[in-house]
Amino acid sequence: MSMVRLRRLQADFDKLREYVNRHPRLQVIQAEGTPPERYQLEYRVRGLRQKDDELVVVKSHMVEIALPLSYPKLPPQCRMLTPIFHPNIAPHAICIGDHWSPGEPLWSIVARIGELIAYQSYNTKSPLNGEAARWVEEHIDEVPLDPVSMMPEDASAPAVPARAAVSPAAAQRPQAPAAPAAVAEGLRFACTGCGAKLRFAPEHAGKPVRCPRCQKVVTVPAS
Repeated sequence: MSMVRLRRLQADFDKLREYVNRHPRLQVIQAEGTPPERYQLEYRVRGLRQKDDELVVVKSHMVEIALPLSYPKLPPQCRMLTPIFHPNIAPHAICIGDHWSPGEPLWSIVARIGELIAYQSYNTKSPLNGEAARWVEEHIDEVPLDPVSMMPEDASAPAVPARAAVSPAAAQRPQAPAAPAAVAEGLRFACTGCGAKLRFAPEHAGKPVRCPRCQKVVTVPAS
């Protein structure tokens, strides 16, 4: 194993452990390797599961994340260990690759999976599960199923909606549902990842949030 890969795996493990320890809805069930290259995590987040012809709300989900030999040039391989009903999750894969960049830390991937499970993020334009995509379009007023924030500094607070100028191409990417109303007055700033113009209420100053356009975690400026 190269020293570069070894340092990256160790840094991911340290940051993920810190993140999980601070988040009441997450638990690392198993970590394989020294430093770990494969994880099993439990998400205690409200999501959907299909049982026979019914959809039921489930509050516990198991996920496996494997870091391939080419990581971080290629994204982690993520899959569900428990059934789930979601447009962008299939039995063999969780769709996170569209937004992957080698600089994204592992804890951010873990947070994004939680946002998918809670229906804070989804893409109905090119789904892995067409039936789930149709369900979202017909029940848009019922999502997200869980408003929990997956951000490390705001784990006990509801998810924070943002307004951003999104291009037609970006509209095909997984996004959280639109906020009920725009923030009329608030902190305006540009995402450092994609340049999208974001607007948040003043109470979110200094907190990490996720850009709805490029999915990068950014910190809302103090003023």
